Amino acid sequence: MISINISELIWTVINFFLLLFLLRHFLFNPVIRMMENRQAHIDEKLAEEQNARAQAEENDRRLTEEKAASRAEAKQLLEQTKEEQEQLHNTALHDARAESVLFRKEGEAALQRKKEDASKELHEAAPELAELLAKHLLGDE
Repeated sequence: MISINISELIWTVINFFLLLFLLRHFLFNPVIRMMENRQAHIDEKLAEEQNARAQAEENDRRLTEEKAASRAEAKQLLEQTKEEQEQLHNTALHDARAESVLFRKEGEAALQRKKEDASKELHEAAPELAELLAKHLLGDE
């Protein structure tokens, strides 16, 4: 038959609880703290990575917006420059036409003055020429 020794049973239970206490105090609690610290460190690194990823996405979005704004500004500047160039061209063309008309009028006026001067000289010289012609025809040279 099985006999149970009470004093051994009590010492076994006391040793079991003492061993459990010692294992818990010197092994389980430090291991659990180490695992919790490790988990906290991992969570911290994951949060940093997530923040870095969010910052990179924000930077990419901002860069894309800035590129779009720069393209729009460049396009606007090109259009404005084209309009200014067209205006300058039209102004230069208008000025050239006005100058051409002015030169033509001045040329016509100068030609008219020369024509009038020649006509005046011809009228002044007409009697003298008529006299010379008459002498020549009559043979009075």
